[in-house]
Amino acid sequence: MQQRIAFSLSAIGLAITLAGCGESTSSETGTQYGHPSTTPVENNFNESALIASVVDNVLVPTYQAFATKADTLHQSVSTYCEALRTNSNPASAQSDAQDGWRAAMHNWQLAEVMQIGPLAENDFALRNRIYSWPNVSTCAVDQEVVRAQDDNYDISTRTASRRGLDALEYTLFNTSLEHTCTVAGTEPDNWDKLTDEQRKQARCDYAEIVASDLVNNANNLVSEWSGDTGYGNILKNAGQPDSRFSTSLEAVNDISDAMFYVKEVTKDAKIATPVGIAANDCGTSPCPQNAESVYADHSLQNIIANLKALRTLFLGGEESDTGFNDFLSDVGDNDTAERLRTDIEAAIAYAESLNGSFSSILEDSPEQIESLHDDVKTVTDTMKTDFIESLSLELPATSAGDND
Repeated sequence: MQQRIAFSLSAIGLAITLAGCGESTSSETGTQYGHPSTTPVENNFNESALIASVVDNVLVPTYQAFATKADTLHQSVSTYCEALRTNSNPASAQSDAQDGWRAAMHNWQLAEVMQIGPLAENDFALRNRIYSWPNVSTCAVDQEVVRAQDDNYDISTRTASRRGLDALEYTLFNTSLEHTCTVAGTEPDNWDKLTDEQRKQARCDYAEIVASDLVNNANNLVSEWSGDTGYGNILKNAGQPDSRFSTSLEAVNDISDAMFYVKEVTKDAKIATPVGIAANDCGTSPCPQNAESVYADHSLQNIIANLKALRTLFLGGEESDTGFNDFLSDVGDNDTAERLRTDIEAAIAYAESLNGSFSSILEDSPEQIESLHDDVKTVTDTMKTDFIESLSLELPATSAGDND
């Protein structure tokens, strides 16, 4: 499937072209937010308790769960590749590998709303090695499938669009064995000379390499957050002597910034663009090929996971934990605390009530996706106004001055 999609993804500082082949020439990454002018709001709320709750109940457990799912995915891909080699029920093994991908992707879509510290540093390099969407190139993956057969192949030197969950989706779910390179000279060497069985094996062998790399990066993320010098403790020690955060509110603002992924990416890129509220490859009409997950058709599940991650961050974990809702109540804004929680729940419930895949709904009932957009916009409008103002936080640079 050849596709060329261009749109701005300001949440992570991206202006990306999803090209059908070759290296992306545009930036794969974004810029880290900073809040040097953030001043504490006058209140008796324990901001450090909020930070600790988010770190211990939300962030670290989410990253750890993803690392576990990544390891399971790697094992299932290895099993699939061996089943291909021995012709021992490869269809069943492939189905298991696809299920492993879905499970890992669910956990990662929670983490997508938690791009703080190590995931945001170095222009989001670690995040992009795990999942680079919307910077994807199926032609680049086709090229790597062939290059990976070299004994000296090292995936760690390859660009993000050739790695991670994106590449795994293409290699595990794409039913066509044709390459997607359309520019002369970019075709994978000798691909057209291979039999179907050889192509399947080559793709699976590369998927196994990608899955192993995914495990390494997932474990690296967990390591970056662990221990006395890990980012978890850095956040929890905000405002203390020698901390990189001069006040605890600056660390709270870092967490708040991550939550705005739901506005900039979930609402704008994952919903508004494919349904045609924002311009897409089909003009302003529903355009399934502009959706996030075109091969696994996992777009709706990704959106639901993003919303659930927002809810968990807002609550600091579970209802009984210390969250942003408690912070709002402490400063006297119970209305925003309750309204935001209710609206997040409503958006999740509506998304979960939709029947069918994201692509089929786009084609048959696009008004339902438009309604989902409206529900998410209700949430993000409150985040941009009452939520930010009541807590004396700053908007991410990408949302400042944005009237949408």
